[in-house]
Amino acid sequence: MRIVLLVVLAVCMFATAGELSFSYDISLSDVEMTSFEGYDFPLIENGYVTFDDGYPNLPGVPYSFLIPQGTVLEDITVEIHEIQDIEGNWTIDPIRYCSLNQMPGSRTFISSIYNSDQVFPSEHALFMQSGSKTGFRVGNFVFVPFKYRPLSGDLSVITSASITVTYREDASVERLSLTDQQIDIAKNGLRNIVSNPEMLDLWSPSLSPNLRGPAWVVISDTLHEDLLAPLVTHRNNTTGGSAAYVSLDWIYSNYTGYDTQEQIRNYLKDRFENYGLIYALIVGDFGETHRVSSLTISGQSLDATTDLYYSDLDGTWDGDGDHLYGEYSDGLDYYSDIYVGRFSSNMQDRLEQMVNRTLAYEQTPTAGTWQNTALLLGGLLWPPYGGQTVCDTIAKRIPLDWTVHKLYEVGSTHPNNQIDLMNEGVSFCEPTGHGYSMGTFWYYDPDDMISNVNYLDLTNIDMLPVISSIACLAGKLSATCIAEKLMYLPTGGAVAVMFNSGNGWGLPPNLGPSEILEICISDQLFTYEQQEIGVMHSLAKDQMRAGPHVYFEEFVLQEHNLLGDPALLFIPGYLGVEDGPELNVLLPSLSAPVPNPTVGSCYIAYDMPSAGMTEIVVYDITGRAVGTIFSGTLQAGSGSVSFDGRDNSGNLLPSGCYTVVLTGTSGSAATRMMLIR
Repeated sequence: MRIVLLVVLAVCMFATAGELSFSYDISLSDVEMTSFEGYDFPLIENGYVTFDDGYPNLPGVPYSFLIPQGTVLEDITVEIHEIQDIEGNWTIDPIRYCSLNQMPGSRTFISSIYNSDQVFPSEHALFMQSGSKTGFRVGNFVFVPFKYRPLSGDLSVITSASITVTYREDASVERLSLTDQQIDIAKNGLRNIVSNPEMLDLWSPSLSPNLRGPAWVVISDTLHEDLLAPLVTHRNNTTGGSAAYVSLDWIYSNYTGYDTQEQIRNYLKDRFENYGLIYALIVGDFGETHRVSSLTISGQSLDATTDLYYSDLDGTWDGDGDHLYGEYSDGLDYYSDIYVGRFSSNMQDRLEQMVNRTLAYEQTPTAGTWQNTALLLGGLLWPPYGGQTVCDTIAKRIPLDWTVHKLYEVGSTHPNNQIDLMNEGVSFCEPTGHGYSMGTFWYYDPDDMISNVNYLDLTNIDMLPVISSIACLAGKLSATCIAEKLMYLPTGGAVAVMFNSGNGWGLPPNLGPSEILEICISDQLFTYEQQEIGVMHSLAKDQMRAGPHVYFEEFVLQEHNLLGDPALLFIPGYLGVEDGPELNVLLPSLSAPVPNPTVGSCYIAYDMPSAGMTEIVVYDITGRAVGTIFSGTLQAGSGSVSFDGRDNSGNLLPSGCYTVVLTGTSGSAATRMMLIR
């Protein structure tokens, strides 16, 4: 299948209304029909399950792109050029979402669809959204290229279409003037999310060089000011701007709000818009600093901590004025504006442990192979479907020179040496399993993956990992959860943890929203090398929001919280701060293709700091590998590779924006390529 995402500006680039054009082309052979428990559904490249519970499982292809400042998406039109029947009589499986702590229930069929022979879907460009990411405007939609008649079982696929998106000026959209540092961090992240990154400079927020305030703040009770002072001093030297301690009492005395949480958010919003704030570390156990979401979907209520409330600063999160926050009716756009983390405790000894491990991780890191070692734990979620699928997908994004331990649950057995491997040293850990507040778990006994039972055996204090998981409730901050315990265990644990405060959500046998977020995290961390943990975590959510429309995605985006300093630099990308050693300074580089844009063949120059096994791969804008330019050993020094514009099967790639990624033993590099046919 070939999807063309070339953006064509149809109006003056400075206009406040206009249109963007896309084209979509596949062949019938690109559609794979599969079955699950006696029901059918199609698979296509770049396709994601996109409809709600009980609707036919027909995948859609996401499109995300920049639009000008002060505008919103207005309309999408689709002109179908070719449509082909898929031979057979098909009963398309209804979508069944379920939390990871439940087995899938019985199938629910939307009667108005399944008892009709009207074409579904009636429209093919769906779920149009506009939002603001640190002043940049982002639009997205999903294109569903299928036509299904349920009673007759007929299924056809659109193999060629033109799509036109129109946008218009909207006076309610806030235009921001920000610092160059705020803009550059957002621009660097959006470059790997939108399909028209060439517009980042033109459609950027305006520059306000007069904004002068701390780029990084830590917010806590006055009791902890002295304890936090060493971290404030450290961040003064590492964030590219000043750092500051801010007391809750000072915020409450100087900012209004319905409650303490709103006062804190109003402070952050003011400092972001008027003083150049980028990072916020919030200190506090469950209580006055925790916003509890009231989001409800299909009768399921989140009712859990959402620190996205402090990161997504558009609007009030209470659009309907009922003082229930994060609901569908509250007008959230879900894009991060600043980067937020939390030290979730009010106890002096625990906070001291978190401060000390953060400083030691960056100032005096332990050398060794642990820095390039990952641990992937794949538990069975709904036997026989399990976490191996998402773990293997993550593994493909980890650099080739890393050591990757894969512990997977197969049948009724699984390895159980995960604590030993963590003690030997890993820098990244993905426990994909079940969860409760007391830990993450395998499906079968012994079921403790990382839990209250075995976490006390961790002795990895000098080799602390970053940990992220889909597990239910393992980050339930209203309890003393395993996420918190891993952050202050004196003998080890983690330096940053990203867990759910509520339930994880899946879609067997497809990837569900929790799994998609974990893949986005691996994209940002390994493929795009966003190695400030808070920036990486927020951009992963931005990537998910700008991508597929997935039922329950709002739950996942709100509940997946970061415990740790958002400015923490992931150790494989550590460049040396203060008096610490300089690690991985010499990295490979890729130059822009020549010519670029290219109509066919081009050359791409590289520079290798050392010889080693290397792959140079072309990815489309959804992160799918579409062609391999080189795989083998490259010698140290400068050189170039040629690319003929074809995929691995020899077919011409369509017009569009692509990312070329070099991955090798000395590190990774990337560049962008525009292909025009």
